[in-house]
Amino acid sequence: MDRFGIFLFLFLASPGGGAGPVEPGFTPLFNGKDLGGWAIENQGKFSVKDGVIFLDRGDGWLRSDQQYQDFELRLEFRFINKGADSGILFRAGREGKNWPAKTYQVQTMDNESIAGLYATALTRPNVKRDVGLMRKLRKGAGEWQSYAITVTGARAEIKLNGALVTVADGLTVRPGYLGLKGQGGQLEFKNLRIRELK
Repeated sequence: MDRFGIFLFLFLASPGGGAGPVEPGFTPLFNGKDLGGWAIENQGKFSVKDGVIFLDRGDGWLRSDQQYQDFELRLEFRFINKGADSGILFRAGREGKNWPAKTYQVQTMDNESIAGLYATALTRPNVKRDVGLMRKLRKGAGEWQSYAITVTGARAEIKLNGALVTVADGLTVRPGYLGLKGQGGQLEFKNLRIRELK
């Protein structure tokens, strides 16, 4: 199959809206139509709007049905309002009042903390973050941005808009849920897909 044929196949095979084309080896986590494969926890304000996952402020979180340990997660997101705050959770437990009591979080806020890595009740990793590169890469509210989050064993790597910004070593190795965190902002998410690493 030539290059055009491959592109046409991916275009026709991919669902519309926020699902998007999926690279070889990746599995879509969002179908662009509903929250199948996900569960809203602690009254999180998540819905599907115009083919994307819409977070309308509030607390709580959106939890994956399946648990993952080692993986590469890719997604796109944008801040609707200036200063909006959220997070991408991984290796998360289910218990917790507003958010998981145990989790790692890729900070997803419309400021210079974006693409940082935080730990809650899990081993605090050694984090190296290229702040200068982050400042060149990050975009403002209303613009789509991308993450590629790779977690293998005790290591995590976070790419923001195609470039490696954050590297962390010393994570707790355990399976856990993926999640989108509600924390006082309006955001949209699309093209969520994952590749499990063995």
